[in-house]
Amino acid sequence: MTVKKLPIMMASFLPFFFSAMLFTVYAVEAKENRIIGHDLEVELHLKEHTLNALDHMLVSCRNAEKFSCFINKSFRVVSVSVSSREVGVTTTPSGDKQRLEISIPPDLRESDSLVLDIAYEGYLFEMPGSPDKEDVGETTGTIGEEGVYLSPACAWYPDIPDSLATFRVTAITPEGYEAVTQGTLINKKSMAGKMYTTWEEKNVSEDCHLVAGRYKVTSMKHNGIDIYAYFFPEEQGLVETYLNATKRYLDMYQKLLGNYPYGKFAIVENFFQTGYGMPSFTLLGSTVVKLPFIVDTSLGHEILHNWWGNSVFVDESQGNWCEGLTVYLADYYYKELKDAAFAEDYRRDICRKYTNYVTGQNDFPLKSFVGRKDRVTQAIGYGKTAMVFHMLRRMVGDDLFYQSLRRFYQDNIWQRAGWKDIQRIFEDTCKMDLSWFFEQWISREGAPFIELGETRVEKVDDGWLTKVEVFQSYPQTLLGKGKPYRLFLPVNLELEDEKFCTTAELTERSHLVTIRTKSQPRHVAIDPHCNIFRRLHSEEIPSTVDLVLGDDDKVIVYPTGGEDTLREAYKMLAKTLADNKGVVKADTEVTEEELTQKSLFILGGLKENRLTKVFIKNLPTNFSLEEGGFIANKVTYKDRGNALLVTFKNVKNMKKGVVLFTGLSSDAIKSVGFKIPHYGKYSYLAFADGKNVDKGTFAVTDSPLRRLLGK
Repeated sequence: MTVKKLPIMMASFLPFFFSAMLFTVYAVEAKENRIIGHDLEVELHLKEHTLNALDHMLVSCRNAEKFSCFINKSFRVVSVSVSSREVGVTTTPSGDKQRLEISIPPDLRESDSLVLDIAYEGYLFEMPGSPDKEDVGETTGTIGEEGVYLSPACAWYPDIPDSLATFRVTAITPEGYEAVTQGTLINKKSMAGKMYTTWEEKNVSEDCHLVAGRYKVTSMKHNGIDIYAYFFPEEQGLVETYLNATKRYLDMYQKLLGNYPYGKFAIVENFFQTGYGMPSFTLLGSTVVKLPFIVDTSLGHEILHNWWGNSVFVDESQGNWCEGLTVYLADYYYKELKDAAFAEDYRRDICRKYTNYVTGQNDFPLKSFVGRKDRVTQAIGYGKTAMVFHMLRRMVGDDLFYQSLRRFYQDNIWQRAGWKDIQRIFEDTCKMDLSWFFEQWISREGAPFIELGETRVEKVDDGWLTKVEVFQSYPQTLLGKGKPYRLFLPVNLELEDEKFCTTAELTERSHLVTIRTKSQPRHVAIDPHCNIFRRLHSEEIPSTVDLVLGDDDKVIVYPTGGEDTLREAYKMLAKTLADNKGVVKADTEVTEEELTQKSLFILGGLKENRLTKVFIKNLPTNFSLEEGGFIANKVTYKDRGNALLVTFKNVKNMKKGVVLFTGLSSDAIKSVGFKIPHYGKYSYLAFADGKNVDKGTFAVTDSPLRRLLGK
């Protein structure tokens, strides 16, 4: 491999600011053996997929003979020098990286800090995943004419684990390309057919991403913050929408949490599909950025990460609180701003996903959550965490809740923080002992399961007396999982002419709630709006994709009839959906016991799968299957690009679900099948040429936690 050498570090461009920057900006208290700051100069050779770089790395290594750091295992270290003296360096493999051991000259070992000049070069090229497959996050680093994406995961600069350092990055690209990373734009100039762009962030970051592409850049200033849109020419029609939305989000979160921590925010379009939030910018894939809901959901989520995660860092030794808090103050908060019913649906959906996917075997406490790996970790680390903050907010009230969050942000900006810091701030602000709350929800795994016991209504002299027995119990699979929860449980009574709402504090397995009202009560409902994080009853859970995919005891059934191309497409889809959980079987192999005791994911229409004929009579109203077509919500579909998914409860075991999926061609099956898990909360889906054209969730008509009184 031939790698171009970086020119003598752009001597005509950098010296006028370099020395002053290193020794004033990085005036940080030195600690032993750590990186204080990076001043990176990176030239990107797009056709060759290579880079040449020099990192002027300011480190603290007092009294150390060697300084150790890591870099991409395929890179070649050209030289390392200290104070213009070349020093020895040894490289050894270390997993997917290489370890650099840099010798420190004896006469410099007493220095509080040193600048290590590390010159290196290397090749980085990964073919990004297909946009059609939505395999977000698979590419860690790539350099090419289509674009540049360098993430810390590809170790494109020297680093050490868990470092918090400042970054100054000068990217050199061919003219016509724009480079962007975190921080403020310091300088941009064109020289000899190359573009030199320098970004600097004076506050510490956990890592650094570098992105470049053939962007058209639009910028504006809003309340002292530089806002940029780095969009490809084809998407210029989206720029104004994104800029205006960014202004709204910045205003909203500054009012809610405190000043935005950076000097800029940039929306950057990526040439493959991502949805990332980095310090002071977000990277949205070219397909993602065009989705109409992104502006109203994901954009605000990524902007909020500049408060949670990008400036207040996560102390992972205590668990990752950041993702759930961001979900609560973004995804959930937007629903709450729209309508109380939307917010209730979101809370119920969190509890539903937890109930569907989390068992006694795969559960874990929030203090052990680090990051999302699958639907189980998402249900716990994102969903449960969001509900914990919701319950905390209801308990202390809105004013103290947001006051506490503002203090948490102010006290911990540019530092690592954990659940203990959150507890300390809330206890001090609210003047409450919350040790029981954090012990119960952060250190303990699981969720309560609430049951409604005996209810009695008595006529008394001045009205009516309602007595409601409430139990905390556990489904059979979770028996013995710890002591009862302490809960502030909403109890609602429907009276003759009004509603009466109260809160009962539960601390034992059994609790008698007594309520006196002037009017006669008609119904009682326990936690009717799902404000408590809990396991749901099967009657509270609609038939959905998640109900089946979340069941490890499911059977994915592929057909043995029909055309060869259809059978093969269904068989491949069955293996994908199983995801190493559940059983994959042909329709001729499924036993009678499995038909009545398992959740079933049945693939194929009437001509292909024998079981489709068995279960077709259970289809909901307004849905039907026929040879060569189907009806969904009274709409008839007969094109070869059409596909239908519809779910219902297994009538022989209402705790189990059944999914029927049929595509009218092998292409329809392939274009839709991999998307199915992304629609987990829905009961039915209709597709045309791979695009979802109809979807919905069937209503739950009754709940074991709601009861008619006086009967």
